[in-house]
Amino acid sequence: MIAPRTNRPKPHGFLNLPVVTEWQNLDADAVIFGAPFGKPYDPAEFPNDQSTAPSALRAASERILLHGQSVDTDFHPPLCFGDLRVVDGGDIALDHGNVTQHYNDIEAAVRFATKRNMIPVSIGGDDGVTNPVIRGTDALDNVTLIQIDAHLDWRDQRFGERDGFSSPMRRASELPHIQAIHQIGIRSVGSAEQAEWDYAQKWGAHVHLARDIHLNGMAPVIKSLPNDGKFFVTLDVDGLDPSVMPGTVALSPGGLSWWHVVTLFEGLVQKGSIVGLNLVELAPKNDVNKLSLIGAGRLIMKLLMIQLQQAR
Repeated sequence: MIAPRTNRPKPHGFLNLPVVTEWQNLDADAVIFGAPFGKPYDPAEFPNDQSTAPSALRAASERILLHGQSVDTDFHPPLCFGDLRVVDGGDIALDHGNVTQHYNDIEAAVRFATKRNMIPVSIGGDDGVTNPVIRGTDALDNVTLIQIDAHLDWRDQRFGERDGFSSPMRRASELPHIQAIHQIGIRSVGSAEQAEWDYAQKWGAHVHLARDIHLNGMAPVIKSLPNDGKFFVTLDVDGLDPSVMPGTVALSPGGLSWWHVVTLFEGLVQKGSIVGLNLVELAPKNDVNKLSLIGAGRLIMKLLMIQLQQAR
């Protein structure tokens, strides 16, 4: 398969981008697409609210970006997102409830994009979709995985499921093309036990605690990254503080600020290049005045603008 099966095209793409669901026809520097369904731990909880995030982001487009030629004054000189070659690739379909095939199609979509030098931007879905997304980056080598998250995600399995939302870093550590893992914003408690912490430390994961970032800023994190790195960013929105990103499930106080994350993106292109983004755990029902939808949408914009202007 050279392109993912997709649901019927939406009448309007994310940020009113052109919708291209026949991926053989893609001609872009980046493709944004929905990867809605993670493997559940309890079938009664499937599908979850996170699976509605791709369509909710599209529906909130006018709150995220008024129009393509609106300037972003954070850049000097100001830039316009509409000047970038970015398309909406639709959503990866869930055929007949087959989540395993859904994962395979997500993996194939990421692989298709990276082989053609397009930046894949996948929108989950819960953090379980991170597993096939990272597997799909195997067309690249020596990838440094940048995880923004409140939680460690090194569980080998939960309730017998090894591809769920508690296991993405454990699964990533098993892939030969993943050179290093930097976990940024980690704090508080989740499903991790001492064994997972010990395993992550033994493997060599670089864990950057949210507390340390609040005390010392993002500069020490950026300094620790490899030069000429190929950075794939997986952004669990609960890595940000709930005051910035309330629309998620596993809320944890003390998280990263908006400017922490933007500063990190800027640091990544100073140290190397961003080769992809995976955004997960956005729960629209828990949002407040679309604050999280606006924030998540603009972080997608910001990452692409930072990387693509650097690549010009």
